Amino acid sequence: MTPSVFPRRWLPLMLLPLLAACAGVRPASPPIRYCPGSDALLIALDWPDEAVRQRWQAYEACDGYRLLRVLRANRGDPGRLAGELDKLLADKSLSPASAALARLQLRQAQAQFRLQDQNDRQQQQLRDQQKRIDDQAAKLDALRRLELDLPKPNGLSGGNKR
Repeated sequence: MTPSVFPRRWLPLMLLPLLAACAGVRPASPPIRYCPGSDALLIALDWPDEAVRQRWQAYEACDGYRLLRVLRANRGDPGRLAGELDKLLADKSLSPASAALARLQLRQAQAQFRLQDQNDRQQQQLRDQQKRIDDQAAKLDALRRLELDLPKPNGLSGGNKR
């Protein structure tokens, strides 16, 4: 009798289920998303709208795109920009680089807002001073006209002075 040994050709067949179990279907990992850096965001601030849409279309899920939209939408109003950046920074899902850029832009917007406020106050002071100067000039002109209208005292004409 032959010993009960499996023939050599069965060994690979028996290992197939084991290999299939090891190579089981793994859950698909989400694709790695690479977002443009802060330098690309700052460069895109001055681009036309159509160019931004074309270039950033694939990156709408990136937090840099949200920051770019806020910066482009509120470019002319530093007070509103500061408020929008505060809201964006309150959301903790920003990447560290985007959060740092947002904080920097927030500081710049606050400084610009303070400078605009200071400029407005100085312009108002300048307008007030100019109004006071104009009022005083009008009073001085009225006094000159009044002085010319006054009668001259007798005997003090130009030829009688001694």
